[in-house]
Amino acid sequence: MSTKINSNSVSGAASLTPYYGDLLEKQQWYLDGSTRSKLSIDTYSVWKDYNGAGVKIGVIDTQIDFRHTDLKKAYDTALDFNFASGTDNVAISATALPASHGTLVAGVIAAEAGNSVGTVGIASGATLVGYGVDYAAANAAGQIAAALEKSAAVDVANNSWSFVENFADNFAVNPEYKAALVHAVSEGRGGLGTSVVFAAGNAGTTGISNYHNFQNSPYAIAVGAVDSDGSPSSFTSLGANLLVSAAGRDVMTTTLNDRYESVNGTSFAAPAVSAAVGLMLQANPNLGFRDVQEILAYSAHRVGLSDSANFGDGWRTNGADNFNGGGLHFSDAFGYGFLNVHDAVRLAETWDQQQTFANMASVSKTVASAQTLVAGSNDHISLDIPITDAVNLEHVQLSIDLNWLNSGDIDVYLTSPDGTQVRLVYDLPTETRVGSIRNFTFSSVASMGEDSAGTWKVDIYNRDPAATEKTGVPLSGKFKGATLTLMGDAAVSKNDTYIYTNEFGVLYQGDDLAHRSVLQDVNGGIDTINAAAVTTNSVVDLTAAKASSIAGVTLSLTANTIENLYTGDGNDTLIGSSAANTLNAGRGNDVIYFSFGNDRIDGGQGVDSLVLNCAVSKIAGSLAASGALLISAKAGEVSSVCNVESFTFSDGTYSYDQLAKLLAAGGVSAGQPVSQVPSEPAGGGSGVTVETPASGTPTEHAATSPYGDADHVYAASLNGTAADDRLTGTAAGERIDGLDGADKLRGMAGDDGIHGGNGDDTIYGDDGHDYLYGDGGVDTIMGGAGNDWIFGGTGADRIYGEAGADTFVFDAADLSAMDTIYDFNAADGDRILITGAGNSATFDIVTSAGSTYLEMHDEAGDHLLARLKGTGMDGLHMADTDAGLLWA
Repeated sequence: MSTKINSNSVSGAASLTPYYGDLLEKQQWYLDGSTRSKLSIDTYSVWKDYNGAGVKIGVIDTQIDFRHTDLKKAYDTALDFNFASGTDNVAISATALPASHGTLVAGVIAAEAGNSVGTVGIASGATLVGYGVDYAAANAAGQIAAALEKSAAVDVANNSWSFVENFADNFAVNPEYKAALVHAVSEGRGGLGTSVVFAAGNAGTTGISNYHNFQNSPYAIAVGAVDSDGSPSSFTSLGANLLVSAAGRDVMTTTLNDRYESVNGTSFAAPAVSAAVGLMLQANPNLGFRDVQEILAYSAHRVGLSDSANFGDGWRTNGADNFNGGGLHFSDAFGYGFLNVHDAVRLAETWDQQQTFANMASVSKTVASAQTLVAGSNDHISLDIPITDAVNLEHVQLSIDLNWLNSGDIDVYLTSPDGTQVRLVYDLPTETRVGSIRNFTFSSVASMGEDSAGTWKVDIYNRDPAATEKTGVPLSGKFKGATLTLMGDAAVSKNDTYIYTNEFGVLYQGDDLAHRSVLQDVNGGIDTINAAAVTTNSVVDLTAAKASSIAGVTLSLTANTIENLYTGDGNDTLIGSSAANTLNAGRGNDVIYFSFGNDRIDGGQGVDSLVLNCAVSKIAGSLAASGALLISAKAGEVSSVCNVESFTFSDGTYSYDQLAKLLAAGGVSAGQPVSQVPSEPAGGGSGVTVETPASGTPTEHAATSPYGDADHVYAASLNGTAADDRLTGTAAGERIDGLDGADKLRGMAGDDGIHGGNGDDTIYGDDGHDYLYGDGGVDTIMGGAGNDWIFGGTGADRIYGEAGADTFVFDAADLSAMDTIYDFNAADGDRILITGAGNSATFDIVTSAGSTYLEMHDEAGDHLLARLKGTGMDGLHMADTDAGLLWA
């Protein structure tokens, strides 16, 4: 029986300010400034620097008409090969034309730009390499496997095709298919890996992209299709394997004989992503193929896309913690969202990882089962799969040993330990039987950035309880178990990267935004804020002495816990810390504050200035061969500075050339003229001042003791163990006790009482009036909405009251460590309660070196009880209450 393979096309406004002005550029609705759509892949800002030059993009498709006016410049006849005819000497003439599909795909990638005719390719400077195949041939699958293996010779391989029949490209049955992919990603680009891009498919309601091992391979990028109004194209195949989406309807592109055509299909969404990868690799040739996948996920946009998705499951947020302050958005119709070339390239420029086939970690576990799914009487079965090994996830694979005839009438869900649930097998609205799912490998990319460790859950539902066998008895099938494979980075590094995009300022609100607006890195390591994709003005102070802001949102940082910082296209302010920092200001006219360490400072494009809080005579330095200035203000500390146009000292301002000459001459001599003296840098100043309480009669505040076991009835109790536990309450209001270990405890709605116990715990109160007690260890405590009581206990705890009038409790008898409150707001009714103070103790709220502290004085001396960040501390008054001394 022959195997059918389809090109993923479906047969079938204008730009305000075209970048190149080619004749049909205005009809490419996905480019910037279109009047037909609010969506844009955002290329114009990238085209200023990149067009794909030097990057080879292979097209595995029908033979490209390389005679086309818009393609002949990009197409390389010395590198191509036609697998259908077995030759690298392809002849095309008016009487021997190939099928048009490959030519249509090629134009999206690399149609010539600026020639005043036709369309504009997204990577118009890239080299096109045609790998011709014949979809109608009996050996089409063999041709494709050979082409995929050959694609190790290119940087990107576009595949705008899929097998027609569900489960036909089963790698377990045809291992040569997988081997061809593995060869491309393991050997391509000198081991960095060829990026292999696939159209998700055009099955619509009759199939799922995840039913194809080519499309759901961890070595492939599956791309869905989007209409100009932001809805998923009606034909696009859904699946948890989709990484991103791009324009798939009304795509204007090249076709045979120098003509152009508007076409539909995921076939024409995939080449947009292939072209974007070409731009990324031009910006950073050192990216591994896994880096490319991760960058595409983190740069994709949800804004402008619809909330509904054919018969799919809509949007969810996964359990990662490094995207705009929280998890990533994901949909089985869109993947992580709509392709954004600007964000992808900016992240590529600043990406410092190299994730390849060779360093990919993998954990696999098989769990047996003896359950039976029976229509009408046992329509739901489930299986837990515990994982102890830690992998920072990119791809998840699941195969289930289930015999079930009506495979179009069941749902199979997989839920991660972080609660991210995806559907792998679908109850299709128009199909009852779609093929055998037994031991077929399904996949999900929706848990990217999550930790693999914990309990994974498989849920299987029969959606047709009236289903019967041919004999009339209820349909049944034995479930013998499942195999879960988790792939990504070995989770051994404490070096975290926190990525921010423009969506940080527009996509989130309420408690979600409040959580995302607090950045806490609690595991040490060399950590990075990467806001390179942000186009508005950012202000980031790694010392936390000055308020930070990204994409218009105030960001609360823990002082001196982040070492490296990348900002974007705006006019940014970067303030380093005492650690060895990498400060990269990207584009825009930026101001960078020198932090006197072993730093690497790069102003990037634009007119940038470096502010040094010292006289020019206090520094020494030299000029490196690269042109960077090597500046030292203290013995043993040398900072490298490049792409900075002016240097502002306490006694003058110098251009790059002026300072380079001074350093070469040995520094500033007495009487040498300098420029104007700048104003004091933001966040500067020193000394200690005591805030004077405001006069007048203070407002009366009632101090109510926090409820404990003796006087509060909880709906239920949840107790941890000595291990690192994850405990989550409900809306009823529970008592949660983590006991020992580094626990993650969450109350959800309801009035909860949460006790961390020993260990470095993370406690979330969420909604309700909660009592949160960290106890031993260095804890992170977040109150959430509601009027909460928060008591850190021993250890230097990080405390966030968040919404509501919160009471922060401190024990004056415990002076072993100092807690920090990050968002105190007297206007919201926040207050401080001090217990255990002696009769002779007095208290002050003082400011020292830009920080505010609650200070206690007694016979033993002066003690700092807490560091306070927020507003309204100067208006607090102390009163003696039954519960203790109350500052309110």
